[in-house]
Order: sequence, then structure tokens, then C-alpha cells
Amino acid sequence: MQNPWHHLKQEIAKKLGIEESGIEEPKEGFGDFAYPCFNLAKKERKDPKEIAEKIAKTFKLNFIKEARAIGPYVNFYVNWPVFAEGLLKSMNKKYGSSDIGRGKTVIVEYSDPNIAKPMHVGHLRSTIIGQSLYNIYKFLGYKCISWNYIGDWGTQFGKVIVAYKKWGSKQKLKKDSIKELFRLYVKFHEEVKNNSKLEDEAREWVKKLEGENKEALNLWKQFTELSRKELEKTYKILNIKFDLYTGESFFNKMAKKSIVEAVEKGVATRDSDGAIIVDLSNYNMPPYLIQKSDEATLYSTRDIALIKYRYEKYKFYKNIYVVGSEQKLHFQQLFKTCELLGVKGVENSVHVDYGLMSLPKGKLSTREGKVIFLEDLINEAIDLARKIVNKKNPKLSKSKKDAVAETVGIGSIKFNDLSNDRINNIVFDWKKMLTIEGKSAPYIQYTYARAVSILRKAKTKPTGKILLREPLEESILKKIAQFPEIVERSAKEFKPHYIANYCFELAEMFNMFYQKFRVLDTEKGLRNSRLKLVESVKTVLKTGLNLLGIDVLEEM
Repeated sequence: MQNPWHHLKQEIAKKLGIEESGIEEPKEGFGDFAYPCFNLAKKERKDPKEIAEKIAKTFKLNFIKEARAIGPYVNFYVNWPVFAEGLLKSMNKKYGSSDIGRGKTVIVEYSDPNIAKPMHVGHLRSTIIGQSLYNIYKFLGYKCISWNYIGDWGTQFGKVIVAYKKWGSKQKLKKDSIKELFRLYVKFHEEVKNNSKLEDEAREWVKKLEGENKEALNLWKQFTELSRKELEKTYKILNIKFDLYTGESFFNKMAKKSIVEAVEKGVATRDSDGAIIVDLSNYNMPPYLIQKSDEATLYSTRDIALIKYRYEKYKFYKNIYVVGSEQKLHFQQLFKTCELLGVKGVENSVHVDYGLMSLPKGKLSTREGKVIFLEDLINEAIDLARKIVNKKNPKLSKSKKDAVAETVGIGSIKFNDLSNDRINNIVFDWKKMLTIEGKSAPYIQYTYARAVSILRKAKTKPTGKILLREPLEESILKKIAQFPEIVERSAKEFKPHYIANYCFELAEMFNMFYQKFRVLDTEKGLRNSRLKLVESVKTVLKTGLNLLGIDVLEEM
């Protein structure tokens, strides 16, 4: 369906003979659209107030009730009953979607956990923001590829191998693999404070891995396989899905070719220590290290190979990396290096950064073990939701209570993150994270369930002419009309919080409407119109939450 709010702007602009961008949305109480007449007045060499008055007197469109001159502005007031007929009668499950992405491939890389470490709340933002962006782009008609680029290579494996050989237990590894590997990783960093030689041992094991030493590879394969099984459990609970999993190790050979190419092209040179770097001083950036002095590759080298591989295989329209703000310099260096190498697709690659999630006392640190595991967070959220369900709706069966608790608990976690602008830092707070009142997923989920309940009690599908009698009904209709623009803006700016906040605002308006006006026991024509409005709110809330990766409930 065509974006209705966008269509209104287009029609007004067309009638005025101006660009659509010239049409603004004024402050509340000053109409639905406005046109500042300054440019037209300059062109015609007249007073903008005179131009505004002239337009207001002669302007006519069937869906515009009135055009009013207010100083140098023309303010347009929508004829809501006329507009409502077209909008509400054409509502369907695909409302808000479009085909603007037809024929274009978008790759969204997100989550990107490291093998041999459990997922903690620090991984939450990338995972949730990335899945939402994937959903949004797919909804807009793009061919989307969700990509989990696993950290399965590098220095951490040298450390874990050393720790396992010194302090590891086969029994513990078999019983609870990911927690045991994490314990060993933390222990390594505790021990290295008093024994710096451990770092040298770790580097030796990394070299053995690079040289395909049999023992090193066998341990690496064991750790990675066990870790991936644990990751899948977490993703399943969160309803996170990926089209592709590839680890850094997949790009090792390609990375080495990139080093040779960079040297041959003169883009990279050896420094005094024998490491290979790309000098980026002309671009106000520090050198970009692509090979260590011991000839070991780095994730920087593998990232160059990754862009090449993605573009050659998928010819992407956009290559999106959902990675924290602390990696901003890395991506600036990566993109500039790829540009100097002439790597295709780098101009369409974008780093979608987000703020840190930290503990109240400071930044999360995997090395020091100061983390909240994602699995524990999820279980805590579901347990809290279950207690509230038991209190609010004790008559529900146990299986329904469990289903509601899981949907509400996980929805709370996701909405708490996605209702914040991604660029902001978030201090982790159990109480704030798990609240189910006010601006939260459960509030919106409950509003959806209330709309379902009204329609269920009505028993008949709303039909007939649309009647609107109250300003609040018009406000809800206007909000519904704006949904497609909100979706497109979220994609354009890579910011799902626009959708999250929109859903909350629509839910607030609907609850106000529900408390103030009768729906079922009123005259037939008005009843049908209000039922159609309820049905439309239900459709939009479900779509909005689903784009955020949050499920709805028919009953709560």
C-alpha cells in the first residue's frame, strides 16, 4: 500500500507546484501540514504573507478541509472523514510495507560473539538492534541477509588453550562447556598479573594455530563446536535467526592474500619492528596494523577479506555492521584502507554503532569476570513476568502462564533496549530492565490484547461508512497514517527506537480512547467506525512490535 501520509504531502506539493520537501508538519493546533511561503515570495518578489493569503483563498483538494493563512505560512487541515474512508478500508497485515528495496541486497551483520565465552548483556544491543534492522529492511522489500560473524580466531584462543592445559578439566568442560571456558579465560588474566610469561605461551599457541598444528587445531575445534551449541540455545530463546554463520577463521587464507596485495600496491609497508601497517596519517588516523611482526594475521586483515568476499558473492546495495561505538576508529581505518586498495562495495558499507551497556560501577569486562550472563538475565526476566501473570490473571492455565511469561519477559528486555536511541550509553539496571509498567513492551502487548478482546466480543467484522466524531479519533487516525514514514525513517537512520516510541505513543492514545468512549454499545454506524479504528490499531501495534522482534499476545 502507498504511504498515505507521504501521499498527502505529495498531492499538496503537486498542487502548489513545489518540491515535496517544502511541506512541513507544524506544531499541534496549527493544522496537519504547513507551507512556509518565503521561497515563493522571493521568486515572485512579494510579501510572503500576501502569498500565503492568496494560496489559502484558492487552494482546493478533496481531502483538505481548509487552507488557512497564518502569517507567512499556509496551514492545511485534513478532511479526516474523507481521508479515513481510504485509509481504514485499505488496512491489511502488510500495512506499512513497501517495495522500495526491490532488487537490492542488504547484509546486516550483528551479534558477533566470541567463541569460548558466554554471551553477556554486552552482546544484547548488537543482537537485538541487528535483528530489528534486518526485519525492517525485509519489510521494505529488500533482499536481506542476516550474518553472524563469529570471533573464532585470534589471541583469545592462545590464552584459553594455555589455561585449559594448565587448569582445565575434561569433566567440567563436558558438563558446562561455555562456563568452564569462561572460567579459564578469566583465570588466565588473573594469573598473568603475576606471571607475564603466560602471554608468551599464549602467543606461541596462536602461532601454532596459524601453522595448523594438529593439537592446537583439535582443541580449537572442540572449543568452537561446544560454544556454538550453547549460542544456539540463547538465540532460540530470543527468537534470533541468522541466514549465515561464518567465523573469522573462514577468511584466514583470503586475509593473507590481502596482505600481499596491500604490499604490492604500496598501500602497506613494514615498520621498524617488521609488522605490516597501512599509514593513514594523511587522513588523521593512526597506522592500521594488518600483520604482526611474528607474521600472525589480525581481525583487521580478515575484515578486509570479508568485504571483498561479500561484494564478490552478493553485490550488496548496503553492507551494515551493527557493532559498538568503541570500534568506530577500527571501521574508519578499515573503510579507508579498503578504499585505498580499490575494494568494491566499501562505499556502501556502514558502521551502525551503538553506545555501551555497562554495570552501575563501570564498563563490562569479560577479562575480569564482571559480567551478567545473558542466559541469567533472560531467566530472571521470565521469572519476574511469571509472578506478575500469576497475580494479574490466576485463572490462566499453567501452559498459558508460561507462554505469556516468556513473551512478556523477553519483550521487556528487547523493548528496554530498542526504545533508547542506539547511540546512547546504557547503564545496566535490573529494575529498569525488567519493569513491566509504563513505557514498556508489556504495556503495548496488553494494549494489543485489549484490542483483540474488543474485536472478539463484537463477533462481526466492521463494515460501512467511516464516521469520526471526536478529535482523539482523528489523532489516532493521523498516528496510524504516519506509521509507514516511521518505518522508512528507522531504516534510513538505522534507528529502531523510532518504531518503539511510536508503538508506545499509539498505545497511549488508544488506551485514552478506550477509557473515554464506548465502542460496542453505541449506535451501529459509529460502532462500526470505532471497531474499524480498533482493528487498525491492533494491526499496526502487532506489525510495529514484530519489526522490533517482539511477539504479541491474544490474551494476557
